[in-house]
Amino acid sequence: MLIVIIFINIGSYHAARLRAIYSVCQEKGWNFTAIQATDNTLEHPWGNLEREITFPLKTLLPSSTTANYKQEKAAALISSCLDNLKPDIVAIPGWGFSLSRAALFWCKRHQVPAILMSETKWDDEKRQWWQERLKFWLYIKKYDAALVGGKLHRDYLVKLGFPSDRIFLGYDAVDNDYFTKSAEAARLDPAAARQRQPKIPNKPYFIALTRLLKRKNVHRLVEAFAVYRQQVGNNQAWNLVICGSGEEEDTIRNFIQEKQLQNSIHLPGFISYQALGDWYGLASAFVHPALQEQWGLVVNEACAAGLPILCSRTVGASYELVIEGENGFLFDPENTQDIARSLLTIHQIDPTLKNQMGKASQKIVTNYSPTQFSEGILKAIAALSKV
Repeated sequence: MLIVIIFINIGSYHAARLRAIYSVCQEKGWNFTAIQATDNTLEHPWGNLEREITFPLKTLLPSSTTANYKQEKAAALISSCLDNLKPDIVAIPGWGFSLSRAALFWCKRHQVPAILMSETKWDDEKRQWWQERLKFWLYIKKYDAALVGGKLHRDYLVKLGFPSDRIFLGYDAVDNDYFTKSAEAARLDPAAARQRQPKIPNKPYFIALTRLLKRKNVHRLVEAFAVYRQQVGNNQAWNLVICGSGEEEDTIRNFIQEKQLQNSIHLPGFISYQALGDWYGLASAFVHPALQEQWGLVVNEACAAGLPILCSRTVGASYELVIEGENGFLFDPENTQDIARSLLTIHQIDPTLKNQMGKASQKIVTNYSPTQFSEGILKAIAALSKV
């Protein structure tokens, strides 16, 4: 049997999941191939992935031969790629991409079962009932099983009419072991970590890893941080590290200057996957202020790294990975005072309790690992035999 899993662009998150399912396929004597539309990093500069891609992989539009990636070009190539592979089961990311639709139509035309991989939830956007029904009948209904991130994503599909007994969990996972071990290594030898990453502050710090876009709500986080500093005093306040890049970077830098926070808010830019452990390991708490997020895999990373989590209630991962008071605190992302409250609360917690919260994060995220991804795929495959 040949299993094919498709992604638009395979990065570190996807590679960890694909390594897990490839290992299972090898144990079972099955064949496996991953397909990506492009190896162009798009908005995610993943860094060098050569060591992480240890499974068979086909790229529809290699960056070495294509200057500009266009989704429609990849969609036009997927049918011939699948014709050559002749898969028995295909797992497809979502239904909105032209690539996904082309792959789904190929599956229906060749009577090959299709597994939907989805992290869409009801409150991601304002929804019109007729558009939802049309989307369901045109695309979603045609899938034979689904692998989703969590309960909110399952509930969305069920609400549309997808059979609940063919929906399985495990889609949203990162390489937990990598973040746990690399963060712990940094804590055991902070001097070496700071030598590797000289931009890491010497003071305790909150860390946020995000693209600098409006919907990521970084501007309001900066406002909340200013309120927090006024409450605890400049000498006692932690610093804030915001890792990432994006179209709002100049605006955010200017706003930090206006607030005279340039000495306490650090913008080191994009941090490579290989360096993340040092930044997580020496941080005191993680904060994710996004206005809206289907999941938010950085929350998985921070949990695995053993950090207390401060998170927006509208982030999909918060519903699964943050237990109020046990491993972190939730806030209203549109309320500056509420964000500031969460910063102040974690600042005031006893260091021993804060350490216990970090360990609780690690325990919670063990249920969201690449192993769960592979098990979810296997459950979906098993369900197909009953269809």
